[in-house]
Formats: sequence, C-alpha cells, structure tokens
Amino acid sequence: MFRREGDYWTIAYEGRVVRLKDAKGLHYLGQLLRHPGRAFEVVELKMLVADRARRTPGRRAPSVDPGGGDAAERARKAVTNRIRQAVVRIGAAHERLGLHFANAVHTGSRCAYTPDRPTPWET
Repeated sequence: MFRREGDYWTIAYEGRVVRLKDAKGLHYLGQLLRHPGRAFEVVELKMLVADRARRTPGRRAPSVDPGGGDAAERARKAVTNRIRQAVVRIGAAHERLGLHFANAVHTGSRCAYTPDRPTPWET
C-alpha cells in the first residue's frame, strides 16, 4: 500500500507498515507506482501531480512552468531531488523498501518505476 491519508502517507511493504508526513516527493512516487514501467517526462509528472492536488479539497497544487530549456532543467532537478529525498525518508523508516525504491525508481529528464519483480501497489 502507498496511500495518502490527510497529512500523512501510509506505506505497507513486506508486512511492515510505516507512516510518513506528506511531502511532494511522495506524490511523485505515488504517480510512478500507479504506472509501473511507464516513463514520465518531468514536466508531465509535475502537471499530473498538480492536477491531482487541485482535485483534493484543502490541498495546494505545486506550481508548474511548462516553458522550455531552463524551466525543463529546473523541473528535472526539482523532481529528482524531491523523489530522492522521499526515498531516503522511506529508507530511514523501512530499510528494505528504501532499497527497493533506490533500485526501482529512476529519475532524470524522465522518471519511472521499474521493479525487477512485479510489485502491485494499492494507491
């Protein structure tokens, strides 16, 4: 399970459950987990997460700058950093899951979740 519940995320993996305070990187991870194997351009990933946040009452959507060049590079750095920070936080709370994500989540101009073995997630 990888699900946001209010200001926290409930994450269950291999029989262990942890709860983490909400952070942008967890939203990006959630989007990747909903579509394993699919590579998202970072600007597309930001827009999908922003659209999802707009549909959630009481949540503020992250800003999205669809411009080219410098804006795309800023988006790449921001999304990559947020995802990496989230993976580190998850690893601190659940070492095996942090290792799983460190190996299966790929960032850069395109981001994807590509696990070695299929891992169904309830999101």
